[in-house]
Amino acid sequence: MSNCPTDTDAPDTYEYDLFISYSTADKAWVRGELLTRLQNAGLKVCIDFRDFRPGAPTVTEIERSIEASARTLLILTPAYLESQWTEFETLLLQTFDPTNRELRLLPLLKEPCDLPKRLNIYTYLDFAEPDDPIFAWTQLLTALGRRPEAERPKAYVPQQWLLAHPYGMPPHFTGRVAERQMLSDWLQDTTQPLLILRALGGFGKSALTWHWLLHDVAEQDWPAVVWWSFYEEKAGFDNFVSATLAYLSGGDPQDLPPSERVVRLLEYLRQHRILLVLDGFERELRAYGNLGAAYQEDGEREIADAGRDCVNPYGEQFLRNLASLPNLKGKVLMSTRLRPRPVEVTGGALLMGCREEELTQMDTVDAVAFFRVQGIPGNRGEIEQACRDYGFHPLSLRLLAGLVLKDLRNPGDIQAAHRQDLTGSLVQRQHHVLEQSYDSLSLEGRQLLSRIACFRSPVAFEVLEALAQSELELELESEERLLPNRSPQPPLLRGALSEVQDLEADLQDLIERGLVQRESRRFDLHPIVRRYAYDRMGTAERRSTHGQLRDYFAAVPEVERVTTVDDLAPVIELYHHMVRAGQYDQAFTLLKDRLGDTVYYQLGAYQQYIELLRALFPHGGTQPPQLKSEADQAWTLNGLANSYGLSGQPAQAVPLFEQQIAIREKQGMKKNVAIGLENLAQSAQLPIGALQAAEANLRRAIALCQEIEDEFYEAIGHKELGRLLAYRGDWGAAAEALNRALELDEKNENIQAQGLIWAYRAMSALLRTRSPRTTNSKRTELAATALAVAQRAIALADETARTLYPHERDYIDAHWLLGAAHRFTPDLSQSDHHLSEALRRCRAINLVDIEANILLDLARLRRDQGNLAEALRLAEEARAIAARSGYVLQGADIRLFLAELAQTAGNLDEARQLAQEALRLATCDGGEYVYRVAYDEAMAMLSQLGG
Repeated sequence: MSNCPTDTDAPDTYEYDLFISYSTADKAWVRGELLTRLQNAGLKVCIDFRDFRPGAPTVTEIERSIEASARTLLILTPAYLESQWTEFETLLLQTFDPTNRELRLLPLLKEPCDLPKRLNIYTYLDFAEPDDPIFAWTQLLTALGRRPEAERPKAYVPQQWLLAHPYGMPPHFTGRVAERQMLSDWLQDTTQPLLILRALGGFGKSALTWHWLLHDVAEQDWPAVVWWSFYEEKAGFDNFVSATLAYLSGGDPQDLPPSERVVRLLEYLRQHRILLVLDGFERELRAYGNLGAAYQEDGEREIADAGRDCVNPYGEQFLRNLASLPNLKGKVLMSTRLRPRPVEVTGGALLMGCREEELTQMDTVDAVAFFRVQGIPGNRGEIEQACRDYGFHPLSLRLLAGLVLKDLRNPGDIQAAHRQDLTGSLVQRQHHVLEQSYDSLSLEGRQLLSRIACFRSPVAFEVLEALAQSELELELESEERLLPNRSPQPPLLRGALSEVQDLEADLQDLIERGLVQRESRRFDLHPIVRRYAYDRMGTAERRSTHGQLRDYFAAVPEVERVTTVDDLAPVIELYHHMVRAGQYDQAFTLLKDRLGDTVYYQLGAYQQYIELLRALFPHGGTQPPQLKSEADQAWTLNGLANSYGLSGQPAQAVPLFEQQIAIREKQGMKKNVAIGLENLAQSAQLPIGALQAAEANLRRAIALCQEIEDEFYEAIGHKELGRLLAYRGDWGAAAEALNRALELDEKNENIQAQGLIWAYRAMSALLRTRSPRTTNSKRTELAATALAVAQRAIALADETARTLYPHERDYIDAHWLLGAAHRFTPDLSQSDHHLSEALRRCRAINLVDIEANILLDLARLRRDQGNLAEALRLAEEARAIAARSGYVLQGADIRLFLAELAQTAGNLDEARQLAQEALRLATCDGGEYVYRVAYDEAMAMLSQLGG
């Protein structure tokens, strides 16, 4: 007879896992519930009515069954103690193992009874009066070498619900009763359509919302439900809106512009009982909307308010309207680490339609139940103390439970928890339990966990399998190179195959330890676990793993025709792993060859382009990109700065342009210095009101171009100087600069640049119509001029598209200025057409730097049409963009318009305050460097209002 059987050697040593010794008086429960649960747990059970050999003596069969079974389970009841046969079985078993050192005897007290001395010495499983029936069953199965899944009802999933990214629910979810009730109460509330469930990483936001959705939300009350996880690949806001509209309407919304899709979705929510669950929305915020978000921990850096802005402007539009519009029938539940700023009013208060709840810790009762459902014995006080040491942090408790269950000295004993290091702060203890979980893994387990950590999103089993196979093939090739005259040995090949087959077992161990989450055949890590496992990798190991992933994604076929950023997902993954492998120069080449033009020019995905370029700055934006060539560094700095400017982040562009200019000056490349100076002035300094610096940089750029006789870039300098002088109100000098730019571009047949000059002429004419010194007759003349030159601009945009390629920015400028000019003629129908077309095109490529101007002119048009409510809404939307982006000139214009609306409505104090804000913004650098027309308008209004 061997030593005490273990979970792995019992099937080989014994014929049965256990023999049940019971009284026939208790057969209903034994042969029913007990036998069913044991067999469902995968145990091979020996029981008399089925396994005793017909005709054999009962005594012989009892002896044979006890010897053939790893354990004998005694079902203790008064009837059992009165039975002579069961007394014989007990005595026989005690003869085999008198002190029960091998734990072959397992008493189960089914009914209260007085136990004889021979049995009273053993600890029994209490099924007679258990504190927790679920725990009792779990304790029994654990004692028999089986760790059951949580005893919870299987969730029914209505087929008509759109669960786009099913959550990989960790095992043993328990309780959360109060939080689930809070969610259910909110669902019945008709006043707040948006609920934000906010918590730091590790507090179980996703698990709570997923469990609540499947167990507490009634299908008959909510027939249309969408679960969307922003942690997934291709799960950005645009795709969420498109997929949801397709689900709700049954049609394809791709022909609609993005802004119209948002309007349609809001209309559905207004009219129908629809529940949308947005999981992990922080990935749509600037603080977490980057390629490295998967490795980003909470609190590793202070997050400014701008970090809570949405990456996608339509996301902001959706949230603002959702939390503001009255009488919505639909509901939206969001889980996030950060509160999105669009749901706030000035000062940080929430909009009326938004409610926020913060998760801080796991409920004490739930934490105890969580440990017990996993079969960890211990009284309530012991478990509570172990949980309290970790602040009832759900992720930490899951890892702690995994440590206890896998403890080598006392597996499954709560005392193992008290041997952990409890020094340091609460955060340090939470970190320590993760460290212990990681350190307790085998080498293979750590390698697998780290490999999963290198992915930015859930990874399919097939991908992990392919990577393991690839690694083994490399090992075999290396073996063959070392022994060139030796043919592959069968044991080596069998070992390779065995290692691949062991992948599932390794993954299962990681799941049991609470380190990996599983959904079907895809595996994911909590962000905290991912960051820790990733950081524990050595530099060489990290680069090697990313190198493998690089090779994997390099083999993915390219999409023939790219229409969305999602079509570029494999290339972006390839780029990501190149960067993470330290191959910055190769990644830069890939970016220029296969990503740059498509992302920047074709798709106008400026924020995505920003994230791609930022990945080349491993030491932060204050240091140059990690590229060998200074020319490549300068190119990257310029591209990133331009993207910041176009996407509404001009202040962040300034230092990047300055770094690029410094590199080019060091190289003595005057042409590139001039380009940098022009970009700095037009994309960054002018929008934020730094007029004096912008003018100085443009004049220096023009001088450099004249010195090197570069008329192409000299023309750009004159053109941008003309625009700046128009804002300053120096109309004569502005006209001279634009005329000189046009002369140079006509000489060099630069059609595209000519079109932009005509657009700037239209803008200058429209600005002059606003000057208090302009007479009515002159204003009419200027409006006609603006209309004529804007029409010339759009004709040149058509010519550029015909002879070169469509330049979307030119069309947007031309349509915007045509719409603004038609409002003066007045032709309100044509004004509406062109302004709406400008906004549609602008939002299609996320061109933030001009959106607020178009919205403001649309607001002016709605006022002229008598729709003051819509005028106010559009102006407020424009103000939000200008405020978020730091646009000074636009901000002054918007506040002046809002002041006019307030004055018309009789709100003189509000009008006065808005006019004062407009004056402050229009002052810019002061003296001659003011935004002239806005400054004069603000002064005139304040004089009229007595401010």
